[in-house]
Amino acid sequence: MDEDANPSIPAVDTVLVSGIAAALLLLLVWAIIRLARSSAVTAGERFGLLLFCLIFPVLGPICTLVILARRERVRR
Repeated sequence: MDEDANPSIPAVDTVLVSGIAAALLLLLVWAIIRLARSSAVTAGERFGLLLFCLIFPVLGPICTLVILARRERVRR
């Protein structure tokens, strides 16, 4: 840490990591809400996609949102 740096202001890397974590959390919440409200998947598929979201925090929500979008588009 620099002698001239203000310790009450977070470093750039801290802000960047916090921003990425917040974005991933929002993506996870969005995927879980869409999964809960979707009627395009069965209960077993819903449980599997939920586990996939929780085990793979980056790839899981993205794949879940893509799968739900495709299923809902086919149903229309």
